[in-house]
Amino acid sequence: MQMTSAVSEKRRVGRPTVDRRDEILDAAERLYVAIGFEKVTVTDVARALGMSPANLYRSFTNRQAIDEAVTKRSLGAVEDAAWQVARTATADPALAFERLCVSIALKMGDLLFHSGRASDLCLAATRGNWPPVQQFMGTLHGVIRHVIAEGQRQGVMRADLPLEETSGAVVSAMIKVWHPVMVEASGVADLAQETTVLVNLLLAALLRKN
Repeated sequence: MQMTSAVSEKRRVGRPTVDRRDEILDAAERLYVAIGFEKVTVTDVARALGMSPANLYRSFTNRQAIDEAVTKRSLGAVEDAAWQVARTATADPALAFERLCVSIALKMGDLLFHSGRASDLCLAATRGNWPPVQQFMGTLHGVIRHVIAEGQRQGVMRADLPLEETSGAVVSAMIKVWHPVMVEASGVADLAQETTVLVNLLLAALLRKN
């Protein structure tokens, strides 16, 4: 009995299982593109990696968890690019605002139409308001707030506008060219032009008049 207990204890505290989350997400994305998001099963993903579904479930509790992780990773790339632009606001807040709005719009268009990612998954996540989408929209609010705050601090943007409400209003105005469902419905042919029009209108309201 003591020997059996010792063996069990050795297995329990032994070398941890290799984390294969990124491999699983890569395989899932490839399958989503190849055969369609709705047709892929957990068994398909496991088979593509030469592993059993039981082993896959050690990394993700269910198919929804995989889908949310893929969505978070895809939208995370847009978030990272947005913050990279937002941090240039110290040099020129107005230019950073323009570049930020355009960058998000074009990257959403690329995600849905050109990147080979599973756009159906992104749309399903948006329509279902999944947690990664909620986080994404919160991040967009944060990067806009960051740029406007810097513009107000430098005296470039109107300080009489309440920061939180103003950044929220900007996000609401940009939804047409940022929101995956809206972008998918409108297409990308006029995306850049529509974004530029919106940005010019918003900057006209935000910038201090000399």
